[in-house]
Amino acid sequence: MTSDAARPIDEQRLELVMEAAGLDLWENDLITGAVTRKAVKIFAELGYSADESVTHMSDLFGIVHPDDVPRIQDALAAHLAGTTAAYHCEFRVRSKAGDWVWYANHGKLVADDNGVRGHRLIGVTFNIDVRRRQEELLHEQQRQLAESERTHRDLLRNLHTAIVVHAPDTSIRYSNPRASELLGLTPDQMQGKTAPDPAWCFVDEQGVPMVPADYPVTRVCLSRRPLEALVLGVRRAQQRDTVWLLVHAFPELDEHGDLLQVVVNFDDISPRKQAEEKIHHLAFFDALTGLPNRRLLLDRMQAAMAASNRSRHYGALLFIDLDKFKTINDVLGHGVGDRMLVDVAARILACVRETDTVARLGGDEFVVLMCELDSEPQAASQKTALVAEKIRLALGAPYHLAGGIHHSSPSIGVSLFIGSSESADVLLRQADMAMYKAKDAGRNTLRFFSPGMQLAVETRAALEADLRQAVARGELLLHYQLQVDAGGRALGAEALLRWQHQARGMVSPLQFIPIAEESTLILDIGHWVLERACIQLAAWRSMPLFAQLTLAVNVSAQQFRQSDFVARLAGMLAKHNVAPGGLKVELTESVVLGDVDDVVRKMHDLRALGVTLSLDDFGTGYSSLSYLKQLPLDQLKIDQSFVRDISTDPTDAVMVKTIIDLARNFRLHVIAEGVETEAQRVFLQHHGCPAYQGFLFSKPVPPAAFEALMAARAAAGSPA
Repeated sequence: MTSDAARPIDEQRLELVMEAAGLDLWENDLITGAVTRKAVKIFAELGYSADESVTHMSDLFGIVHPDDVPRIQDALAAHLAGTTAAYHCEFRVRSKAGDWVWYANHGKLVADDNGVRGHRLIGVTFNIDVRRRQEELLHEQQRQLAESERTHRDLLRNLHTAIVVHAPDTSIRYSNPRASELLGLTPDQMQGKTAPDPAWCFVDEQGVPMVPADYPVTRVCLSRRPLEALVLGVRRAQQRDTVWLLVHAFPELDEHGDLLQVVVNFDDISPRKQAEEKIHHLAFFDALTGLPNRRLLLDRMQAAMAASNRSRHYGALLFIDLDKFKTINDVLGHGVGDRMLVDVAARILACVRETDTVARLGGDEFVVLMCELDSEPQAASQKTALVAEKIRLALGAPYHLAGGIHHSSPSIGVSLFIGSSESADVLLRQADMAMYKAKDAGRNTLRFFSPGMQLAVETRAALEADLRQAVARGELLLHYQLQVDAGGRALGAEALLRWQHQARGMVSPLQFIPIAEESTLILDIGHWVLERACIQLAAWRSMPLFAQLTLAVNVSAQQFRQSDFVARLAGMLAKHNVAPGGLKVELTESVVLGDVDDVVRKMHDLRALGVTLSLDDFGTGYSSLSYLKQLPLDQLKIDQSFVRDISTDPTDAVMVKTIIDLARNFRLHVIAEGVETEAQRVFLQHHGCPAYQGFLFSKPVPPAAFEALMAARAAAGSPA
């Protein structure tokens, strides 16, 4: 039996097998260096012709990729040295088209016919280009995947959004560093914790602690539906501050719809939440005192009235205004005034229940809303009065401001309510009206609202509406009251405004003058009065009996302070050709409170126009003596409140004598108004008052009646 080495090779069968396997057989004689069998098929695969193949066979490394030549040489050297059992090498060969195609050599040293090793190297070359391309593609995909995973991990690690992945039992599988930071735990501490863990507590937008069933991950686990844009806060263990989060959570399900995990991501919106709270505070709270403002007060009043409607218990609204605050604010400065208001807010808060609302409407006005007082109005009133008195005493205590002690007091108006029969605005107005009644009663006191107050307010509002039409309707009139000297000679008259309402009849000046002065109506009315007075003086100038008379007109402080007052009056005087000295302007002491320099300048300008100036109601103001020497006056007018009791009240008598002496010392004329009895006239004349006005001589009468009065006096021989 022959051995394998001696067995003859069936060349034809070998060729078929090699061709079927895509192998190209080669053999080299390592002793002689001859290539005993050439691999020729690969050259055809590469597109080379037979002649080109012969050329390349003589220089194989010429078409092998330069980077692969060392690999071939090293593999051959290792096998020839006996280091490797076989020769294996993969390399690239350049095709005729210029492409690099991958091939592999597998070979082995075999013994010669005599059994000597290292004589022959036999092997095969075969195309591995498809495999290598697939491997390269796979490697590239694996590289990209690894890079993507690395990028993804880096992204998650550096992401500003927190991410937590929960298992279906809510235990944490993964959390990025941002989640650990916001939840106050390390990643290791986070791992495995479940949603209800006591390491944290979640609260809703109102700050109320949430039960674990309401946690986002729990809700998603139960519903299998995403949860978006939920705002909640987290309070970490042993920390009081709340971190506000905007949370999104979504489930990941398998192909059967079973829950795999829940991914929760959340962002820190604490700065936004703080900004929203600041905006809310600015919108609903007073910036100075921190108390609710009018807007929030009205909201709470609506809620209080609704609650009262259900319980049928009375509530109360206290309207508080500080007495003399304006003086403190003007004298000590607004900074000191602000500190006082903060102190006032604290004092009021200390007097009420936690369930009550203390609000600041603005300036020195505060409101207290009290709820659930009692079902009986009398008991509710008593409880309210007790709280109001407590507030009155607290606000009446001394204030330590600017290094000194200052005093103030409150005027408090109260409006009780039950249910929602009245609106919040109406209740506020009622309490406001009651507060003004407290001021009228002497301040530092309390007044409850009554329906009578409402009627008075409605009447006043109707009067104001009608007064706005009075000039256009021709309803305003001037009546004249005679002014005489000590000898009974007519000096002139004072023009007094009257309102003949088309439906109400004659309306008292005590009713409509304050309304006009508290609004801008006094400007139009005052302009009309001056115009009519100038027309009257122009008419009298052509009548000998009246040519020398003066006509006194009251000018309000509001009208006098108008920047164009002097110019407008100058235009009237010129238009009607009023003689110098004919018009007398009477000013009250309130005119000089403010810009004294401006007042003095205007008064000088008026005197230059021939207008005489009288200070009306002298002695009833606060600053007469301090400003008297600065004002270019012609006359002082003694107020009728002093004249009324000069014959019976020693104090009034002394006051009148003092004013007369003061006028004499300042070289001013003096006239007394409200002279109604002969005893009053005698007293005034005896003490040096040379001019009088009052019912003793004439009531205020219409122009025609005044002219008839003057004619009758002349006919009777009275001094002209």
